[in-house]
Amino acid sequence: MRITAITLLLAALPAIASARCVTAEDLAQGITFKREDGRTGLIQAKDGALVVNYATNPKGAWQDLRVTERGIYEISRASTPTEDYIVGGGPGGYFTYKRSGTPPEPMPGKIWKTKVSQKLATDDGTEFGSKVARSSYQATYSFLPVAEAKLSGCTYRIQPVEVQYKASDTDNMQRFIYFPDLGFGLETRTVNHKNGEDVQLGLTALKAMQ
Repeated sequence: MRITAITLLLAALPAIASARCVTAEDLAQGITFKREDGRTGLIQAKDGALVVNYATNPKGAWQDLRVTERGIYEISRASTPTEDYIVGGGPGGYFTYKRSGTPPEPMPGKIWKTKVSQKLATDDGTEFGSKVARSSYQATYSFLPVAEAKLSGCTYRIQPVEVQYKASDTDNMQRFIYFPDLGFGLETRTVNHKNGEDVQLGLTALKAMQ
C-alpha cells in the first residue's frame, strides 16, 4: 500500500508543478489578481474596454472600479477610498477622463505627453443631489524597458509604465505593470509628491478565472 501511495503521488507531481498560466484569451472570462495591500481584484474585457475592479474583497465602503483601455488609460472610475460609511457622502466619487490624442501601444523607451480633462461627480446625500467639478492637468507617460517576473508560478514579460500628472495643485505619479503578451496593465504604486504619500501596491498573484 505504501509503495502504491508513493507511486500515485509521484505521478501527480508534474500536474501540480505545471501552473495554469494566464493568456490574453482569459480576459474574456476574467483574470484575478492580488496586491500587497491584501485586496483582490478582477480584470475583464467588456464592451470593447477592460474593466478593472481593484477591490473584489472590499472592507466596509471601500470601492475602486475602473473602465480602461489596456488597463492603463482610465476612462472612468468609481472610487470610495475609505472603509467608513459616511452619511452625506465622503471622499471619492465618479470620475470620467478624456485625453488629447490617441493613447499609444506601450513600447519601451516611448514617452507620450497628453492633456487630461477630468470630471468628478459627487453626491452629498441631500436634496441638492450630485455636484460636478472639472479640472485638467498635463500627463506624461513613460514606457520603461521590458523585464521578466514570476507570479503564481508563471513567468511573464512585464513593462513598467510611469505616469506623471502635473497642474498648479497636482504633482502625482502612478505606476502600472503592463504585460505585453497579455495586453493589459495593473496599477502597482501611487505617489503624491505634494504630501509625500507613497502607496506600494505590488502584485502578488495573477490567475485566470476557473
